Amino acid sequence: MKALFRILMVGALIVIVGVMFFNTTKENEPLEGPDMNTKVIPKTELKQPEEGAMTRPQQGLSMLIGQNTERILEQYGEPTRKEPSTFGYDWWVYNTNNTHFFMLGVQNQIVTQVYIAGEQLDASPFKIGQKRDDIYRMVLIESEVAVNVDDNIFIFSMSEKDMQTRLLVKFDGLFAQLYIDSETGDLQGVRFTDNKTLILHQPYEMTYQGELVTSAPPSSFLQQEIDQANIAQMDDLTNVLRNRHQFPLLTTSEALEKVATMHSEDMKTQGFLGHESPTYGDLQHRLETQQVEYTEGNENLATAYFDAIEVVHGWLNSTEHRKIMLNERYTEVGSGAFLNYYTQIFIEPIVVEPTPIEQQNQDNVFE
Repeated sequence: MKALFRILMVGALIVIVGVMFFNTTKENEPLEGPDMNTKVIPKTELKQPEEGAMTRPQQGLSMLIGQNTERILEQYGEPTRKEPSTFGYDWWVYNTNNTHFFMLGVQNQIVTQVYIAGEQLDASPFKIGQKRDDIYRMVLIESEVAVNVDDNIFIFSMSEKDMQTRLLVKFDGLFAQLYIDSETGDLQGVRFTDNKTLILHQPYEMTYQGELVTSAPPSSFLQQEIDQANIAQMDDLTNVLRNRHQFPLLTTSEALEKVATMHSEDMKTQGFLGHESPTYGDLQHRLETQQVEYTEGNENLATAYFDAIEVVHGWLNSTEHRKIMLNERYTEVGSGAFLNYYTQIFIEPIVVEPTPIEQQNQDNVFE
């Protein structure tokens, strides 16, 4: 009996040591975005929906659309970063404070869109944190929204899921995309755009009559800068959402960013979508190759989203990906982007306790 007891104790000790000291990684299914199945259908005779447009807001950040950048600089100063996009405009990123986070799309020195995620900012007629039911009561929501550019007609059709999490609202000369948390029903972000920018994005299934509005594809060099912009914006937006949901902010890790970037490129070039690379192995092996030490790690994958805003809100509204993004154990993050393949790695790093001598030396420093 004593021998059996000792065997059980030793076995339990081995399990405990394994949990404490050996790396663990978890996996979930990659997320395929709406671009994967979105259709763009030309038609010769197109009838516009008979919905009206709401009066354009007379206050708030949406009023910046159409303004010259000189006025923007006078009001808000220089942005933290200026970054290119796939669609020809530059992002001006204002991220000094998570509760005042916003980004401006600027093309030819004119603001073409505004993305608002900071809860202390004026997103009139909406408010970050507002309930979906309140939004439905205050604005006109239709499943089909018409957009006109010159003589061309474009009609966007929202799916049932879009009607719950990604609403499109039409104002006079302005459109608003509302990103809503599927679990809480709270408004997490608002993207105001002019009509041409909305058509460039093609965020929903679209039928059109006339000439399609497009942008020139970026050069390979510019695409590298766009990928870096998406990486930085994914890190920003993840922390904005973690802050709103009262989770500790994440520290960006260059090592994790390298692993994530390599995996995004690997998925695109080798034509797969998953956590295990045919060349570099699973997440645990990829982290070990870069000598990343951690207690627990996980990653979110996605494709078929047109920018960082869309992919981060997509992850938030996917139960398994949300659990990773809003996990209090993770303290470091590294994002990767290659074209429209996205990777975001989270880890709980190993905390190395100082030796008695190191602790004594530290104490002496503070005395």
